[in-house]
Amino acid sequence: MSRRPIRPLRWLAALLCAAGLVGAVAAPVRAQDGDADGGVFNRLFGSDPAAERAGQAADGLALPALFAQRKLIVDALPLHDLGAGGGACVAILPLLDALELAHDEGADGIALTLPEPRRTVTIPAAALLPSPSGECLPLGDVPDFLPLTLTHDKAGQRLVLSATAALPVLMRLAREERQAQLRPETVRPAYPLLARPERAVELWSADLSAGANIAPQGRQLSASLLTSGGVFGLAGRVGAAFSSEGRMTAGVTLSEARDTPDLLGPLAARSLALGDIGAPAQPLIADSLSGRGLVVSSRAPWRADLVDTLTLSGPLPQGWEAELWHEERLVAVTREADAAGQWRFGEVPVRIGENRWTVRLYGPNGESDEQVFTRLVGTEMNAENEIGYSFGIVEGGRPLIGTTLAGEPAGPAAFASLDWGVASSVTARLDVRAGMRGQPAVALGFNGALGGGLWALTGARDREGGLGGAVRFARRIGAQDLTFDLARHGRDDAPGLPPQVREFAQVLGLAGQGRIGLGRLSLPWQARFQSGERRSGGTREVAAARVVLPMADWQANLALGAVREGGTGWTGTAAFGLTARHGDWRLRSGVSASNNAGSWAIDSATISAARRLGKGGNVALDLDWQAQGGRLGGGVTFAHQFGPLGLSASAGRSEGGWRAGIGLTLGLFRGPDRWRTAPAGIARSGAVLMEMFVDDDGDGTRDPTEAAVEGGRFIVGAALRREATDSAGRVLIGGIAPGPSVDIETQMSSLTDFTLRPPRAGDRVTLRAGEIRHVPIGLRPTGSIEMQVILVAGDQRAPRSGVRVILRDAAGREAARAVTDFEGFVLFEGLAFGTYRAEAAGQTSGPLAVSREAPDAAGRLLIAAGSGV
Repeated sequence: MSRRPIRPLRWLAALLCAAGLVGAVAAPVRAQDGDADGGVFNRLFGSDPAAERAGQAADGLALPALFAQRKLIVDALPLHDLGAGGGACVAILPLLDALELAHDEGADGIALTLPEPRRTVTIPAAALLPSPSGECLPLGDVPDFLPLTLTHDKAGQRLVLSATAALPVLMRLAREERQAQLRPETVRPAYPLLARPERAVELWSADLSAGANIAPQGRQLSASLLTSGGVFGLAGRVGAAFSSEGRMTAGVTLSEARDTPDLLGPLAARSLALGDIGAPAQPLIADSLSGRGLVVSSRAPWRADLVDTLTLSGPLPQGWEAELWHEERLVAVTREADAAGQWRFGEVPVRIGENRWTVRLYGPNGESDEQVFTRLVGTEMNAENEIGYSFGIVEGGRPLIGTTLAGEPAGPAAFASLDWGVASSVTARLDVRAGMRGQPAVALGFNGALGGGLWALTGARDREGGLGGAVRFARRIGAQDLTFDLARHGRDDAPGLPPQVREFAQVLGLAGQGRIGLGRLSLPWQARFQSGERRSGGTREVAAARVVLPMADWQANLALGAVREGGTGWTGTAAFGLTARHGDWRLRSGVSASNNAGSWAIDSATISAARRLGKGGNVALDLDWQAQGGRLGGGVTFAHQFGPLGLSASAGRSEGGWRAGIGLTLGLFRGPDRWRTAPAGIARSGAVLMEMFVDDDGDGTRDPTEAAVEGGRFIVGAALRREATDSAGRVLIGGIAPGPSVDIETQMSSLTDFTLRPPRAGDRVTLRAGEIRHVPIGLRPTGSIEMQVILVAGDQRAPRSGVRVILRDAAGREAARAVTDFEGFVLFEGLAFGTYRAEAAGQTSGPLAVSREAPDAAGRLLIAAGSGV
């Protein structure tokens, strides 16, 4: 019996009509918005990551803002619907963090400390309910454990807090409000950008590792080195791996990236990379490739892209493992680095709106690191008349040093891309790629927003002279995203093209993803159907679906798929995965099966368990079973961090026999006076070496006689870092994302001597990967002066509010000014030691001295009635 395959081109007219009908039905005619940016997507869905604030989501999750005393406490708190008549419950840990209440989690519940009167209260575990956002407490039970009530305003999506006792967050807000009244004209200084040291060549950091392995193939010794440094204003990275068999793998990259378009003079570029690079993908004519080359772009690497899929990458040292997580759900794992020494997750699907991924890196010696990537799709089109570009040359699959690592090298090619904001909701893009053979490949495309959806139209001419094109339409319906794809490819199927272009002559696809609300649970799902005509002949149809069951401490993943080749029957596949965290344990398991010859059979099974041992160690157990060989394999790995030195040992059995190994790692970085040691991984991200001391002479540099400040902590970006300065006043704060600027502030609450103040409110730094910036924080001893202005009328004296008071130093220079409060007081803080005089309404006070021995001073200033105040 013959079967007529689906022909994508025959469905083009029907799909375009259907897309038009969907857009017409779901988007009623409205008057044109008057937004300054004119972003259609922003007007429809909002640009805020918590877009659910407009109303409760379909899965029962709402993200209301928390207000108290008409003040915004926090932008969003997870609030889950408990069903009909059950009310709602609020995620308890985010609530306690927002209220700034100290708390400790335990098996019996959550113990928290309340101020004034100081007491300890325990929220028992039995009172808490599980939710996708962690443990939550029903709103009706909140007053039983906390001195407050919460009222949910469903219309405005607000949680209104009414306190019955003092709360730390309200006390802090009241104090800040009073200080603002005392010093209404005080302006918080802008954080200055710290200049980079001007050195032609310098070495910042290095990661060293060595290992010995015994396997059925014999004994092997290995060593690797990853270094980062500066070379004539560029960030340099050099990596090399050696083995006792004489093999060497090397990688060299020079790069620079910044937020401002001031790189390479008139080119107004924001990023530059040469050496072992990753070249961007170009629709229909080129895949993203790694190899030696050069790329220059007007966009910073962290700039969001208007794409349907993207590639995430970053440095992956030897022996490390990278996990890709999306919304706290494990998506993919890789242990192999590409030709540039990078982990790479390709073809990562994106949703309309905000997409947030976390890449967690785990080293062989218990090291861990985390990088967060955020992409906004539909909201990052070029502004009208905004132009962006990128160009370069790349030889895909071939490193700068050494032989090719790819089975089919793509060969050298020059490429260029140009995008232009034709209108506020339409962006045009032109791509060109020219290799050593054939004609230059050209692609012209348009991306835009229309009728509440996103669309893309691309036409291309390949190197063989073949013509191709692609159409895409994406739309959000409720909490679900749907995407229609239709493409016809040209004649070129050489290496370096996207895999779909190489395999199919034409293809039709329908995909969707979103969340299914089931009571308090929210089940993420993904599904796709694809039908295409293969270049080798025949057709292929693929159907796949994936659903995730997320819980507070564990999640389950179920994936089903089916493939049909030509007129044959469907071949099914299935995979079930389970990940969990229990205390110090991290668990991951999976089972895969397939349907061949009409019957289902298990193909493989894996299980992995890892546990932390103390502060710097862990142990991991891995087991796997393959149905084809019928043999059980696996192994055990132990790792421990002894200060900067990492030690690991492993033993196990694979298909070839038993194996064992031992490894050592060490990190080095250049400090202000000498090289210092650190755990391995220091060369992969940015770090700052903070040095806090008492700057007695006020010159900003530490002298041998100036004392260190121990226990100082800092705010890096928006994070309160727990690392504290040691007895020498120094602390290394790592894991800072290279590229974007980061603000660093001193946590004033960490200073035991309240008379010490930093000279600036904060500093701003931009770091490159592997750069360790030395940031001295010289705390200066300060004092305070409190003045009260008294109005004298005959024998009557009364405090006078609203009077401007100017404080001058011994040289007569203005040091500060403020306006008196309702009791006539004004407070000047953070004053350098010395002698001051206060002026108000033509009157001058006597000398007021503040010193290390007497840091606080007070006085009165008498003014006469009719003096103009």
